[in-house]
Amino acid sequence: MSGRRRTVWFHRASAVVWLLLTVPALVWWSESVAFVIVASIYANVKSDLGAAEAADDRQVMDELHRVEELLGGRCPRCGDQLLGG
Repeated sequence: MSGRRRTVWFHRASAVVWLLLTVPALVWWSESVAFVIVASIYANVKSDLGAAEAADDRQVMDELHRVEELLGGRCPRCGDQLLGG
């Protein structure tokens, strides 16, 4: 399994865990300040990691350059010069 695929499954599993924690959170931890603090910190860290991963476009740009090289720097429909080509 590739690193990208593993990351996707990690995020999906994390979402399921938090979904499963909804009932205990409402029933047993409804008055717990510590639980709210942990959940808030976790949400902030997770969103920052997600934003950093989304901002890292190296893999997309590498694939785009590979496709442009295969096309010879020209648009297959009209023959116009592609960006950066």
